[in-house]
Amino acid sequence: MTESDGRRRMSEGPAPLYETETLPGGLRVVLETIPYVRSVSVGVWVGVGSRQEPSSLAGISHLVEHLLFKGTERRTARRIAEEMDSIGGQLNGYTSKEYSCYYVKVLDEHLDRAMDLLSDLALSPRFDPSDLPKEKGVVLEEIKMYEDTPDELAADFLAEAAWGDDPLGKPVLGTAETVSAVSVDTVTDYHRSGYNKGNIVVALAGNVGATKGFSMARDFFGSAPAAGAAAIKTTPALHPGYRAKAKPIEQTHLCVGFQGVPMGDPSVFALHLLSGILGGGTSSRLFQAIREERGLAYSIYAYSSAFSDTGMMGVYAAVSPENAREVVRLAAVEMEDLRRDGPTPEELKRAKDQVKASLLLGLENTSNRMSRLGRSLLLLDKILSPDEVAARIDAVTVEDLGELARRVLDPARAAVAAVGPDPLPSEQALRDSLCEGGRP
Repeated sequence: MTESDGRRRMSEGPAPLYETETLPGGLRVVLETIPYVRSVSVGVWVGVGSRQEPSSLAGISHLVEHLLFKGTERRTARRIAEEMDSIGGQLNGYTSKEYSCYYVKVLDEHLDRAMDLLSDLALSPRFDPSDLPKEKGVVLEEIKMYEDTPDELAADFLAEAAWGDDPLGKPVLGTAETVSAVSVDTVTDYHRSGYNKGNIVVALAGNVGATKGFSMARDFFGSAPAAGAAAIKTTPALHPGYRAKAKPIEQTHLCVGFQGVPMGDPSVFALHLLSGILGGGTSSRLFQAIREERGLAYSIYAYSSAFSDTGMMGVYAAVSPENAREVVRLAAVEMEDLRRDGPTPEELKRAKDQVKASLLLGLENTSNRMSRLGRSLLLLDKILSPDEVAARIDAVTVEDLGELARRVLDPARAAVAAVGPDPLPSEQALRDSLCEGGRP
């Protein structure tokens, strides 16, 4: 790593080379120049998400994200849309548990107009009182839509089962009660406290040089409010909770979760490989054993979710109600086999090739490159180059995964969630199935 003129080069060796600059007041900018493309993607990454919300304001980060697109001090919502359409750009935003992101992708010749619009949207929202009831209605419909999407609902229930009353265990959308109670003053105060220089990363990737890109960032985002007090964050331990909800649907949707690792943990790449071997594709153990060999599920997979300071590895399946316990038992059999014997060398090679291919293919898109930079700098204050990531993936051994499986895939410490038709299998019945399949 080298430093010059207040900038840091965030990766060693040949291109791609990421550079950062910290503006006065703490706002961070990260940029990757890709001279062989014609587009530039820009993202504003703000460290406000559902995890930073008090329980009485659950969902406010997501509501603020919606309201930012309703107009600024200089632009109406219609003008925002017309300006973006007039340059053929793409503008959007989303909210997660740990951050909110607003991003744009445009031709390089329109970068200045895109930066002006994006900074105006993020830093100078109008928050017209007449917009709040309408946007609350939109969010309330979104909450209802999630209620009608059982796989999403099961995932939210698993987070609650695992992390309980901690904000990490609550849905990003909040609840109908908390969203309905938010006032314009509360929205304004929340935006003012969270959207400040110490809590924002601006990321650029595409056909823009460092001198021009950093100059634009200073011009358009230098007026952000001064940094406020850092949010207090606790790290919850995953506990073996249970959440279930009966709904008049055809299938039972099951989720089982285990303690994972944080984004910056050395074993995070090994956990991605482990989840891939267990249930990451059509050659995975769960897909083969439960769908292909027995026809007990159409959708079944494993995944790993990493946050800044904790994580989860999960298994999801949608099955006929009468097959729920058997599918849980069979999944536990596959997990116990990984705990006892580890993966085969062939499985590990396939998983490594899958993960590396996903990473490298994603880098063909400037939006994906920008997202990697912004998220990593915001949450970890560091960025690994694709070559560094590939090297860490390649370094994982069969023995590493066997040890990790024994540490993570413990059925006695699993959180469990279920959504489906009444009667749902009881918590004890599902845990009995986990333990039965998990016996050596």
